[in-house]
Amino acid sequence: MNPGGPPGENATAVTQPLPTRAASLARWLSILLHPFVVLTALALLAAWRLDPGGLLRTATVVAAMVAVTWAFVLWRKRSGRWSTVDASRRQERPVLYALLLVLVAACWWWMGGTASPMARGIAIIGAMLATAAVLNRWIKLSLHMASLAFAGVALTALMPVAGVVALCLLPLLAWSRLRMARHTWQEVVAGALLGVAFGVLTRWP
Repeated sequence: MNPGGPPGENATAVTQPLPTRAASLARWLSILLHPFVVLTALALLAAWRLDPGGLLRTATVVAAMVAVTWAFVLWRKRSGRWSTVDASRRQERPVLYALLLVLVAACWWWMGGTASPMARGIAIIGAMLATAAVLNRWIKLSLHMASLAFAGVALTALMPVAGVVALCLLPLLAWSRLRMARHTWQEVVAGALLGVAFGVLTRWP
């Protein structure tokens, strides 16, 4: 109660923190469902199911890829070349895609090329990134959405429950990217569709 205050003051005091909490939730969702996290989890789960003997090698390769990419991202951000660590402007993305494609090709080779049980999945991820790079001329696809959608579809063949959980998280992640103003809804939807399309390819024999 605040009988001496102006009408509505209590309501304002109660609801004022909500936007801050929403922004914090959006940020944490974007961190926890970052492509680094999602694709690392997918790689380890796939190795566990398809190539248990190569699990340590997979973990080592993925850790190296994430470390190189993250170091590059931080350098671009701190040097002022990027506005955010997400490469939020479309013109910032080509160099990121180029680096990712080089790393995916190196990963494919290091894992044993066509002899590796993981080869097909790695190649499909590379194709997905190459497609996003080409489409970047017209639209800045959400790699967060593409990665989660791809992982969700791919996991339905390996661990159905995990796959369904990942797909059910897509609306929350979409809200997060929109709330943080990192993407438009068209970019979020296009990213999800790209991930689903290439995820389906992992299900083909």
